Amino acid sequence: MKTKRIILFLIISIITIVILISIPFNLFFTDSIILTEDEFNKLMSSNSFIFDKIVEQCSTSEVDDKLNEYAIKYKLFNLFNIKNLKVSVINNEVYAGGKALGFVVNTRGLIVVGCNYILTREGRVCPMESTTLEVGDVIIAINGKDIVTMDDMLNIVNSSNGEAIELTYVRSGNTSITSITPVFDIQTNSFKLGLWLKEDAMGVGTITYVDTDANYGALGHAISLDNTGTPLDITGGSVYDCNVVGVKIGSVGQAGQLLGAFNVGDNSIGTLNKNTENGAFGTIFNIADYTQDMKLMKVGGTNTVKPGKAKILSCVSGTTVKEYDIDIIKTNYQGRSNNRSMVIKITDPELLRTTGGIVQGMSGSPIIQDGKLVGAVTHVFLNDATKGFGLFIDWMI
Repeated sequence: MKTKRIILFLIISIITIVILISIPFNLFFTDSIILTEDEFNKLMSSNSFIFDKIVEQCSTSEVDDKLNEYAIKYKLFNLFNIKNLKVSVINNEVYAGGKALGFVVNTRGLIVVGCNYILTREGRVCPMESTTLEVGDVIIAINGKDIVTMDDMLNIVNSSNGEAIELTYVRSGNTSITSITPVFDIQTNSFKLGLWLKEDAMGVGTITYVDTDANYGALGHAISLDNTGTPLDITGGSVYDCNVVGVKIGSVGQAGQLLGAFNVGDNSIGTLNKNTENGAFGTIFNIADYTQDMKLMKVGGTNTVKPGKAKILSCVSGTTVKEYDIDIIKTNYQGRSNNRSMVIKITDPELLRTTGGIVQGMSGSPIIQDGKLVGAVTHVFLNDATKGFGLFIDWMI
């Protein structure tokens, strides 16, 4: 009896080992994976006398009609179904970015940027002080009615006759309600809230890639108004060519920053359509002109990236994109989207002299390894500006 158990154990062990050898480790322990076209073709060309692969093409993704999806069934001796794997195949070649971009983001609602005191018959009053509002909150409704522009706000306040109004606002992805009472300004003879508001947000970042259909990805993380990284709810926006005019060097606990200048108006070079945890996305208007000095490069997926030497493309002065040396210190296996896919370290002497390492505005800088675009710079370590995080390019594309 004991001998039979040992034999059974050995048989099971051998089958398990064969399975692990025949199906790559990172595929065996996941239900879905993103691959480049090259990686998918390599997977399809791999054969095993133990397994048969049955491949079915699913409908294309609703998110992006360029993202082809397949279902692969692994069958043991073509009899027993061992594993089902969903494979998403991304574009194999894109233009590697590195250029600085100016972003103008149209938000859903009005951003609170400050407040002021109003002179009333009873003295100076700041209505915001009696509310739960904070700078950075986004007001999306008044008395339950959605607001889009400053005029929407002014019309409701002017007709309030000093009665309290209800503000619905968003902070760090959470929606809250507070009450605020307009006060009568004796200098203008009108009711006011004393809130400083704006309808859009602006900033500087780096473009990561442009595909052959003129769609781009940038930043590698969400455009947000706080440190939580919660994506700002946008209705659209525009992007502009940006001239980097200076660098603010960071200190321990405080990130540095690229200082960029761009003109807002009719000279937009593209649209801003989506703002997600994996970056900002849109379309470039004139792809031929914009990409004429960019290199068309193969994409290296999660299975391609490895610790070792690499480079980033970034613009830290003027409009010139340069290549800088880095080390990829660590890569993380990820079964789901996360913009901390890898840890990188700046080693390039020129970049270290100019910026001290990674600074705000460099987010989105393409990470190149072995001639392939494998990721984007996303965050800096606040205690060591030479180090930071990068995002696997899979999650962006």
